[in-house]
Amino acid sequence: MEKMLSRRSVLSSVGVGAATLAAPWSTQAQTYAAMALRPRDARVAVQPLGAFDPALFDQISSGLVAELGVSVQRESAVDLPRAAYYARNRRYRAERLLDFLRARVSAPVNRILGVTEVDISTSAHGVYDWGVLGLGDLPGSACVISMFRCRRNARDAAQVRFRMVTTCIHEVGHTLGLDHCRDVRCLMTDARGTVRTIDQSSGQLCNACRARLGLSAR
Repeated sequence: MEKMLSRRSVLSSVGVGAATLAAPWSTQAQTYAAMALRPRDARVAVQPLGAFDPALFDQISSGLVAELGVSVQRESAVDLPRAAYYARNRRYRAERLLDFLRARVSAPVNRILGVTEVDISTSAHGVYDWGVLGLGDLPGSACVISMFRCRRNARDAAQVRFRMVTTCIHEVGHTLGLDHCRDVRCLMTDARGTVRTIDQSSGQLCNACRARLGLSAR
């Protein structure tokens, strides 16, 4: 199963993979507004987790800059945290990777994107270990994407790159405050359990999502 998910740790009483106590709506809205960020103010660190092809960094950086206008910096690769490993299915738990990544955020960086080749998962849709393309705070400081499902049944390297860059922008978009979009051509559309949804998207934000971020229409 493939899915891009947002972790609703602020606006929902039940986050993806964990339960949290919901605050009164007025407090939630204030917290959400404080954590959301305009792209021009975002400083995104791209953090490889484990072995990761350095040639992919330029593609990720170019995609984030072109679509969101954020600033991007590259970090040196670090080992995947052992605490995130789920031995039963030989995957890494995405929500634990987010915990690990948040701790690595320091000024001037205010957003971090973890990138990895290993399979990642979280709890969703009544399934404890649901394989995902990516997971991100909505909004918040951390997100992570996996190349594992970007490569699955891809016809060529170009399709892998499209999936990778689209998923990176999608998850960083969540950290800035964008929820899933109903426009199936928008890159913020919910993958709905299949990587083919990404293939059918435009790879770009729709004008409604651009407006939510304060970006000009195309």
